[in-house]
Amino acid sequence: MPGDQPSPFRRFLSTWRREIIRGGVLFGLGLAAGLAISQVRVGLSVPWGALRSINSFNGFDIDPEGDLFGPGREVGDQWQWSGRVTPSQQVWIRNTNGPVEVVQGNGDKLEITTEKSWRHSEPGSVEMVPVTSERGVTICAVWAARESHCGAAGEYHMSHVHKNDVAVRFTVHLPRGVKVDVSTVNGEVAIDGAAAPVTAKTINGRILVHTSVGPVNASTFNGNVEAAMDALTGGDIELSTVNGAVTAVLPSGLNAVVDASTMNGRVETDFPLQATGKSSPRHVRGTIGTGGPTLRLKNVNGSVFIRRPDAHPVTVETGRARRATRGRATPAPDAAPAPVPPPRP
Repeated sequence: MPGDQPSPFRRFLSTWRREIIRGGVLFGLGLAAGLAISQVRVGLSVPWGALRSINSFNGFDIDPEGDLFGPGREVGDQWQWSGRVTPSQQVWIRNTNGPVEVVQGNGDKLEITTEKSWRHSEPGSVEMVPVTSERGVTICAVWAARESHCGAAGEYHMSHVHKNDVAVRFTVHLPRGVKVDVSTVNGEVAIDGAAAPVTAKTINGRILVHTSVGPVNASTFNGNVEAAMDALTGGDIELSTVNGAVTAVLPSGLNAVVDASTMNGRVETDFPLQATGKSSPRHVRGTIGTGGPTLRLKNVNGSVFIRRPDAHPVTVETGRARRATRGRATPAPDAAPAPVPPPRP
């Protein structure tokens, strides 16, 4: 009977329900992330533990889409620090406005070089603070603020930063076998030649990691995440972004448990995978080989790729290499969407 037929509105809901739900979730996530970033100054936690203690981003006069060391900015003298670090210790690098590059060092000496760039602010308003302890070494870039703290195990806190456009670029020569934990807010993180667990966090910037062992924990908000591991030892791997692509380049004889998902993209793997539970192009759970460490890959707007090294050669383009070839066009597949700028003061 005609009264038994669904109304046009009900047919519309039935047809488009999944897309409506997905769109609502994406909007909610974007709104929540924007609120988290905009409220950092009053003490709300951003989603990643390494950045949890940064309580002020309101005082930074930054352009997240600009080149922090490009034309129109002054670049100052280098600051250097060095000291002995053993594999039983750890290195923490804490930055807020600027990139961090980590490369393999020589022997057991940790060598840190930083340089500042600015347009209008006083470069002396940013202080480099080294803190050493039995646990290792923490190096912080600390901007002039009402309150600030750089701790012996990576603690990093600034409150009510004075208006400032200074950026800091870190170059770290890391001894082999030493764990490293790097965080910034506005800038890229590139780590090449590590041979121990790696943690890398940023908000506006991509993350590139190559380590001979792992595990790797890397996350950003705006940018691609690419991590290459020559072997999986020591624990689970977690890679995540909100706007960008997530790529894990893993050894050919991989044995792992996989949990990979995205909300607006696809999941691809070069490895034969024995699925567990319900899988879809956007969410894959299963076992590769005989199982082992868990590989958690999470995304919102972008795809997730699990690659073999022969199909995806390992390349970590360091800042020095880019500066040497600046001006050449280098296409980047699966590039991240335009970043969401942090709020201006």
